[in-house]
Amino acid sequence: MLKTFCSLFLSTLIYLNTAKALTGIAVFYDPGKNAVSIKWQQKTAGAKKFIIQRSDNNSRWLDIAAIEASDLSGKQYQYFDKDPAPGQNYYRLKTISNNDETEYSLSVMLITGEKNSGDWVMYPVPVTTMLTLQYRGSKRISGVVNVSIQNVTGYTVTKVRSASLNTVIRIPVDNLGKGIYDIRIVIENEVVWNQRFVK
Repeated sequence: MLKTFCSLFLSTLIYLNTAKALTGIAVFYDPGKNAVSIKWQQKTAGAKKFIIQRSDNNSRWLDIAAIEASDLSGKQYQYFDKDPAPGQNYYRLKTISNNDETEYSLSVMLITGEKNSGDWVMYPVPVTTMLTLQYRGSKRISGVVNVSIQNVTGYTVTKVRSASLNTVIRIPVDNLGKGIYDIRIVIENEVVWNQRFVK
């Protein structure tokens, strides 16, 4: 079963100039498919093929799917990755033009929890102004959800409490400066999820 913190479509839409086409890419967790969804839109004609790539370190890339491009502008595409690795997963779109020129989108990171880490997802990563936590487990949450965010020095910069009935928690983070932060979810004095994110 996929354990995921990941990226939301509206929050992670990235536009890139390719040789002949302007495309957008979005990476997010789709609970209905229990998979990572990669969506993009072809803005103009001129692309021959789209290759979805995944990496665990943002430097070595693996082609996980290839999709032939349409001659029509505005066409939307989607691919579901049902086998991401635990931990950090980076996704990017490789576009090959009709002239065989190659362009890459910016990478988008999605964090999947380690096995037995809980049924929470976090997105987008990197975060911009709003961080979303989503519970997707089958068991009922047993108590109040306490979320804390700490900077790299260990100072708590944000605390949020949420009722156990809330399966989606949105945390404004526009007040945080750029950097690395640790986020922790505690329920009934037990840490159920602990992860690092980048803003």
